[in-house]
Amino acid sequence: MRRLRAIPIHVRAFALVACAALAVQTVEAQPASRPLADLLTDASRRNRLPDDLIAYRAGVESEITMILRREEGTEIVGAVEQVASTLRWTRAGAYDQHVTGYRSQQLGANFSALTIFRTGWINPALYGNRLRIRAFNDSMSTAGTSSSRRRSVRSDGADTLPAVHPLAADRDNYYTYTGGDTVVTIQAGDRAIPIVHVRVHPKPDLRLPVVLFDGELQLDASRGTLVRLRGHFIRAGSRRRGLSTTLADAVAFVEYENGERQGQYWLPARQRIEMQAMLPFLGDGRAVIRVATRITDMTVNDTVLDAATLAAADSLRARSRRRLTYAPDDSVARFTAWRHGLGTLSAGMHSDDFMDIGPDRWRPTGAPRFDVAATRAADVFHFNRVEGAFTGLGVKWMLRDLAPGVVVRANAGYAWAEQTVRGRVSVERRRGPWTLELRGGRSLDNTNDFRVPSDSGNTFGALFASLDPYDYVSRNTATAAVVRRVGVRRAIVRAELGVAQDRYRPSAYARGPFGGALYRPNRGVDEGDYVRSAVLLEWHPDISAEFVKPGLSARLSFERGDMLRSVGPRALGDGAWQRAEVRVSGRRPLGPFIALARADAGIVTGDRIPAQQLFELGKYQNLPGYADKQFAGSRAAAVRTSLQYTTPWLRNPTKVNERFWLPAVAPGVSLGVQAGFADAPSAAAQAAIGRLAVTDPTSLALWAPVSTPTDRVRASVTAGLRFFGNALFVGATRNAERGAGWKSLIGFGQVW
Repeated sequence: MRRLRAIPIHVRAFALVACAALAVQTVEAQPASRPLADLLTDASRRNRLPDDLIAYRAGVESEITMILRREEGTEIVGAVEQVASTLRWTRAGAYDQHVTGYRSQQLGANFSALTIFRTGWINPALYGNRLRIRAFNDSMSTAGTSSSRRRSVRSDGADTLPAVHPLAADRDNYYTYTGGDTVVTIQAGDRAIPIVHVRVHPKPDLRLPVVLFDGELQLDASRGTLVRLRGHFIRAGSRRRGLSTTLADAVAFVEYENGERQGQYWLPARQRIEMQAMLPFLGDGRAVIRVATRITDMTVNDTVLDAATLAAADSLRARSRRRLTYAPDDSVARFTAWRHGLGTLSAGMHSDDFMDIGPDRWRPTGAPRFDVAATRAADVFHFNRVEGAFTGLGVKWMLRDLAPGVVVRANAGYAWAEQTVRGRVSVERRRGPWTLELRGGRSLDNTNDFRVPSDSGNTFGALFASLDPYDYVSRNTATAAVVRRVGVRRAIVRAELGVAQDRYRPSAYARGPFGGALYRPNRGVDEGDYVRSAVLLEWHPDISAEFVKPGLSARLSFERGDMLRSVGPRALGDGAWQRAEVRVSGRRPLGPFIALARADAGIVTGDRIPAQQLFELGKYQNLPGYADKQFAGSRAAAVRTSLQYTTPWLRNPTKVNERFWLPAVAPGVSLGVQAGFADAPSAAAQAAIGRLAVTDPTSLALWAPVSTPTDRVRASVTAGLRFFGNALFVGATRNAERGAGWKSLIGFGQVW
């Protein structure tokens, strides 16, 4: 049996971010006040490269993460690569980052991030009149560069570009400044350091091509030294505008934090690079590549340079190379001196951290803005056996300064096989941690249970392989909701009240348009109109056992339906029903092992239970050793655990050629156990299971569902080998029934 999945999320992330480009942001800002101007003058003088700072050597540990930020803000971590290295730097421009260790975890087949980081990614010093920044693509090259010279290493030998430092001696030609207030006082040993916040704005309408910084400075007010730099670089003076800059947003954010060394030098301590890209017309999701780095064990002035070399050193030099080298493969594979657990270096970070300094389309402030922008990609195109192909379009109106926090959205589309128009309209107002929402629409909802947080359907499998293991209900809704966010996505509480209509829709396709096995008919739906109320509590919504990010999460939900009217031949009848679910999920690295577990439980009660509210378990629903939706009931639970071990062999990344890397093959062993039960203790539950049967219009035959209660706890086992950071699983599964045989199982990502 081959298990087909949609294109992995981190492959989409890589493809989108690889096309990142800089764009000019026009900013209106006032000249700096006299106290602020004096502070900047002093800081600029002190930011000159110290005469006695010759060189340093440091240990570096970086975590490169590929992420898909979903439309509601949840981050799905699809791949993590951890790189240990040593860094040697001298004031004469020498830079050598030497990789000594590597390990990774992947959700699916993917490139290695080293494909785009072919040179060093550390900014070794923030001193001087110019900052050296990486040239990720041709958008960072100088004006007039021909296509034959668009490469990461320029013809002059440099693989970085000069950007005007916001503390440069000639800064007033390029920047305006606001702020200057003390924001915090930090304690360094016995010294209290007052930190001043300054906002840096590139001047508009600069004619000469130049790379500038747009963001924030934090200065040590007592010494005038630079502590932190946060923002992004833009290419001013460029007149090049194209369709890509209109339809896409792509920004490379940086956050550089200095630490005080030997009581006199401010040198790198933490650095973060975050490349984000989105196509608004395809949804509010963003592809993100995040690089979080810690620089430790720094030894300053460990090298002596001769007088001639020192005389040539200049922070305005036009050439700079960031050499990236690798220890021998066997040495990289043996490396074990990790300071941080895999996936922990970026703890507490989120792609929304840069919203205030991102592209205008992302910002919550400014003049009202209207965009052609869908909420999610499925609003533009998806495919399933009921609707067939669905195509649509969305719009977004942010009132911003006119009505702070208010956003109006609408989308509409057409299901071509079903010949039905679907869409929705919503109005939301966000103020601090609170959000109020009003929305209404007509949708085709997925009724599967205990799903992975990223599971929004399987267009790829349904379209090309006749694999559509879902059931659907046509649902019209009008809902009011209030949402409360706690901390930086530490917890989310949501309450809803509204009305809904459930209607049945048969399958429009017998099999996929490109061939394959017969689809399973869409299961029965009890039709009716009802008042719906719901409460949802999520703790650590960005963490799940199915994703790479380690940690623990939980989810608790309650839903109630009070019937207003029953309609059609499958009328539900009067009464009310209640449905509750709880989930606990966790993932933890343990040296070469990774332990993960997830437990789900749910119950639905009522005098008459809608068939679409039952819980179903089976092959694609948490019990891979059984048939698709073999079991159903009004009470259900599923527990899944897995222990994965990575062998010490082939742990170094695989270099295919000069431009292309694969993650380490890193073969490993995986063992998983899944258990679950579903029962129907009441007559209402048993009757609901019977109503899952439908007359299949594609064959005009009655289809009898295979679902029954489990009678007892059922279990299955998976065992096999994993490759490429657990991205590829090759193994087998079997259920725990006497005499059951093993079935082959191949899949990408988390196969339990």
